[in-house]
Amino acid sequence: MSNNAADNIGIENMDAKAEAITLIIDHIVAALGGEPSCTLRRANILIDIDEHPGTTQSEIMERHDLNKSALNRDIEWLYDYGCILRTPNKEDNRTINLSTCGYTKKNIDLALSYFDYNHKNLQNFLNSLINIFGSHKPTLRDVKIIAVLGHKGPATRQAILESLYNGPTTTDNRAVNNLINFGLLQKQSD
Repeated sequence: MSNNAADNIGIENMDAKAEAITLIIDHIVAALGGEPSCTLRRANILIDIDEHPGTTQSEIMERHDLNKSALNRDIEWLYDYGCILRTPNKEDNRTINLSTCGYTKKNIDLALSYFDYNHKNLQNFLNSLINIFGSHKPTLRDVKIIAVLGHKGPATRQAILESLYNGPTTTDNRAVNNLINFGLLQKQSD
């Protein structure tokens, strides 16, 4: 797997890849109830649930080597935002099966269209993005900022903020500042 997340998308032109990344992130944000502050790890868990309808938390923990408390928080969040359904297992009522539903399924399918509808390729893409960010735990908003700059080139802070979601300006500004502090963005001198 390439270290460059854009290489995971079957498009030759780098500008087109950056634009595709912004669209993929937009679809994933929509799948997550329109919440751009969601982490890429949580998005990856949602993609896993979509790939394995009826999966259990134990199965997800095994596939992703996650600890139980972190996964519990992610599953609760996904359920509270209406991204997943929880249904009791017919053979064992102690076991809960998880699956995606409604707008989540539709938007994951739109994101998957960039990866020939292959869940593993989309998960590899998200994992490459996580690796690019290193110790910074990236959100979908962070990825969108980087992708917008990859697509548009150097931009003013205002242009970046206008490309983001309709969230609080303070949150968007904080995200830009964090990316600068982590060395993932560079401030241009006047």
